[in-house]
Amino acid sequence: MMRIYPFLFIVLCLLSSCYAIRAYKYRGLKLTDNQRMPHVPVYKGETTSTFIAPQADAYLKIKNQLDSQLNNSYTAAFLVVRNDTLIYENYFDGFNKESLLPSFSVSKSFTGILVGIAIDEGKIGSVNDPVTKYLPELAKKDARFSKITLQHLLDMRSGLKFDEGSYGLKDDAIKLGFSPNMKKRALRTKIVKEPGGAMEYQSIDTQLLGMVLERATGKKVSQCLQEKIWQPLGMESNAFWTTDKRKQEVVFGGMNATARDYAKLGRLMLDNGVCNNQQVVSRQWIHASVSSDSLDRYEGYRNQWWGVKSYKYFNDSLEAVQYLASHMEGGGVKSYKDKSGAKRFYVPDAYAAYQAEGILGQFVYVNPAKRLIIVRLGHYWKNPRYSYVNGFISALGNAL
Repeated sequence: MMRIYPFLFIVLCLLSSCYAIRAYKYRGLKLTDNQRMPHVPVYKGETTSTFIAPQADAYLKIKNQLDSQLNNSYTAAFLVVRNDTLIYENYFDGFNKESLLPSFSVSKSFTGILVGIAIDEGKIGSVNDPVTKYLPELAKKDARFSKITLQHLLDMRSGLKFDEGSYGLKDDAIKLGFSPNMKKRALRTKIVKEPGGAMEYQSIDTQLLGMVLERATGKKVSQCLQEKIWQPLGMESNAFWTTDKRKQEVVFGGMNATARDYAKLGRLMLDNGVCNNQQVVSRQWIHASVSSDSLDRYEGYRNQWWGVKSYKYFNDSLEAVQYLASHMEGGGVKSYKDKSGAKRFYVPDAYAAYQAEGILGQFVYVNPAKRLIIVRLGHYWKNPRYSYVNGFISALGNAL
């Protein structure tokens, strides 16, 4: 009798689940694997726009500093745009400005903007509409779905059952993203608690928003992106959106584009939804999504965007306590040791910035007060000083 190694036996046991086979195929994910996955194109328009090129050596100090810090950090692309000027741009590990790099969950922020546009145009009535208005089959399965609004999905407060975070074969995001029929799997989701509670990050909410967009507009999400964002913003390159085998977009994490074009999403946000004298998405939607007061009210996550807090640093704990008493309602004084071993103190302050972010360390960071955009694309972050890429980006944003 033929002997089957345990590993092969496990694989054979998974043959009844196509998602597992696809997930295993891409288990050692490379940033170029997106090219081999099924996808649909997103075409640029006839007119494109770019950022202002700086004078030669105008930002040489920043360039030398960032080149050194980003080398061997598993970064593929890093851009810094201030006042519409591209003050830093570099690519690593064989990538360049034409490389179409995966955004993963940065896609969610694009989806949030598309929902805002659909509301502006009257295709979607309101964020308070129940999801069942657009996906009535959910109500037939469980009447409680009528309590879940689009706002609950936008803010990830739906109360749906979705176990995400381990990103192994049992992770629901992996099961959904590698499913040959994502729509069918998404519609099988169940409710575990009342909507409107604490924010719980789960990609099913974004995937359902994509299905709502498709029903409300009569177009695929990638078509909406092309017509409502890609071409109006004058993107410089074509993009593509990863799909399942039925050409259903992986709405929660399948967008692929160049670093410069990702930065243009940040510019749209900075300009309150205006691009080339056209109101692409309403100012009201931008404010509701990323204003400091809105992010504070909704605990740092609103309409598929993450808030980024600023911090005030002090050498003395009494100064920190006094600042907290006069400026903060809560948050507390925290401490750490600097390079010299001296104890320093800090207090979380207001949401001074916001960002779209994706797994492996994809970021579109926006700081309105400084007219600053930072884009980082790559693999898991590696840096001797900063344990996490978001800490590096936030520190850079504060320093510039």
